[in-house]
Formats: sequence, C-alpha cells, structure tokens
Amino acid sequence: MSEHMRPMDEQKSRGPEPSRRLADLPGYGRGRAGQATPFAHRLGSNEAPDAPTAAVQAAVAAAIAGANRYPDLRGETLAAALAKRHGVPADCVAVSAGSVVMLDQLVRAYCDPGDVVATPWRSYEAYPIIVGGAGARMVEVPLDSAHRLDATAMLQACKGSSGFVGTRVVLVCNPNNPTGTALEPAELDALLDALPKKALVILDEAYADYAGDAATVAASPARRLARHPNLAVLRTFSKAWGLAGMRVGYCLADPHIIAAVNAIAPPFPLPAPVLAAALAALGEEGVVAERVAAGVEQRHRMSEGLMAVGLPVARSLANFVWLPVGNGAEALTQHLRQAGIAVRCFAGEGVRITTGTAADTEAVLAAAAEWKSSVGRP
Repeated sequence: MSEHMRPMDEQKSRGPEPSRRLADLPGYGRGRAGQATPFAHRLGSNEAPDAPTAAVQAAVAAAIAGANRYPDLRGETLAAALAKRHGVPADCVAVSAGSVVMLDQLVRAYCDPGDVVATPWRSYEAYPIIVGGAGARMVEVPLDSAHRLDATAMLQACKGSSGFVGTRVVLVCNPNNPTGTALEPAELDALLDALPKKALVILDEAYADYAGDAATVAASPARRLARHPNLAVLRTFSKAWGLAGMRVGYCLADPHIIAAVNAIAPPFPLPAPVLAAALAALGEEGVVAERVAAGVEQRHRMSEGLMAVGLPVARSLANFVWLPVGNGAEALTQHLRQAGIAVRCFAGEGVRITTGTAADTEAVLAAAAEWKSSVGRP
C-alpha cells in the first residue's frame, strides 16, 4: 500500500462493509481439529458411526444420471413421503439442507430486528448465530441443576414486564444439545400448553429418535400440531438416519407456518442425489432401529463407565453424553485428543462425547480413567 494512501482510501480498497450484526456473532466450533487431522475415534460431531447402506448408496449413484435436470422445486417428493410417515398432510412439511437451515428460515420469517427469541442455555451453539444474524435478540434461560430445561424460568422469561408480548419465538431443543437432557413427554406437553400462543414455538428434535420408541417418535409431531398451531417441529436425517454428509432436514408445522418458510426459502433446497438418499433411508426403518439401539447401548455403557471413574455425567437421551467438568473441560479434551479421540469442548463448561462403536466407548473409558487418576493425584 502506498504511504500516501489515507484511511478513507484504505476503506474503499476493501469494498463495502458487512452488516454490523456480524461483529457480535459467535463462531461455530468443530468437534475435531479439521478434516486433515487423523483421529482413531471421531466422537465430536454426533454423527452415526456406520456408513450409509448399499441401498442408499445405490439410490445416490442412480440419481447422478439425471444430474443435468433440476430436482423438485421444494423437495415435494420427500415432503410427501415424510407426511405419510408422520401422519400429517403434505402441506404440513417443508424440507431443507439440514434442520439448521430450516431453523434459520423460521427465525428470519418470524423475527424482525429487535424481536426476542427465548431459549434454554447452554444449548445448540448455532442458535445465537442464527438469531443474531436475523437482527433479533436471544434471551438465555439458564438450565436447572440437572442440566435440564427449567420450565418455570422459561415461562417467566417469556412474560417479561407485560405478559407474553415481548417474546416472538421460543426455541426448545429436546433432547438438548450439548447436555442430552430432555423433558418427559408430559412435561413437554405442559410447557407447550403454557407458552404464549402468539409466539412461534420451535421444537428442535434432532435427537428425538434416541429418546423414545420409533412409533411414538414418528407419531408425536402430529399429536402436538393438532393442539398447537403455533408449533414448528424440526427433525433431521443427520443423526439416527445416518446422513449427516447429505444435509437433509425438515419441518412439520401448520400450513401457514410452512407457507411462511417457503416464502423466503431459495428454490431447489435439496439436490436430486440427496433426495434419493433420504427417500431410500426412509425405506430402511429397520436399519435405523438397529442403529438407535446400538447407540443407546453405548450411551449406557459410556455413562456408567464415566461415572464409575468419578466423572460427572448428565442423564442423556441423545447419541452423546455431557460431562459438566467446568474448568477441566479443556484439559480433559486435550487428554482425549492425545489418545486419538475427537470430542467437543465447551471451555469452562464441559465436554460432549458422541456415542460410537464399542471400541470407541472402550477407548473413551480408558482415557478418561487415566485422566481422572492423574488430576486426582496430590
């Protein structure tokens, strides 16, 4: 740069400045140090440990042959299949490139700058990015002592100083990420009954498959939507359905909510091979049931083993466990990484460990026991 260039000239050389909203947005972390970093046990991103089945891979390969043509404008074929699975009309379903994209669409469709989004916290780290990006304000409602949503505190936060008028969106992750804790069905229903009717209530159920039997998990959205026209239920193919790399999510809601998210959604949300993968996966519910059962078994083994060596573990109903070790989070994470285990660290709060294979669990328990022994020495 020339020594004669003035500050104004320097600013012009950079081009236009982005919105000031971006300055305060937190970054999104990773469960590992990067794709190039080798880890024997990749337990930081809540992915399924097994590859897609041969049928899913074949469906993707077949769809490539038609890649010169546009896919469904709004993923209608997949939406219809999901509507049938969940027992709702087709106009109650919208699909997206992962449920986090659908969450972004919902917040942008319903929030104007300055509107309030209330959510339990700690929760999914993408929430403040999405809320802040829309110009809205996130109100964090602390979890209770068991790392669960505190319904009383949530209702109080929604009321504000003049009833429920201050809250535009209520965002509930159940089971919660990263703690894995969940409200019982009756507790959740009671909360939904008490929340403001004029607010959009988003129920993020990315991990619902691990929290109940398959029939109940499939049927519960329709039952709740019949009672709550202000409810939007988010689901994903990234966890129990084993398609994290394909990026498929969807929303179940009243048609007026679906129309709102479709109004701001770009066309062609899912490529044809992705649609084919999701449709093929829906035909293999038995495989998903086996995957969930294996994940639940490893969750029990890991939770019990970690508690046995003296580490705190929240009661999880997801495909991961939460260790609220506070200021020990970074040290534990580093120790696990040295053992070839990638986990998700929340500095000063805790460590989240995805459930994987039996070998993954054994490695975690051995490394955790070694770390606990070392920090417990005088």
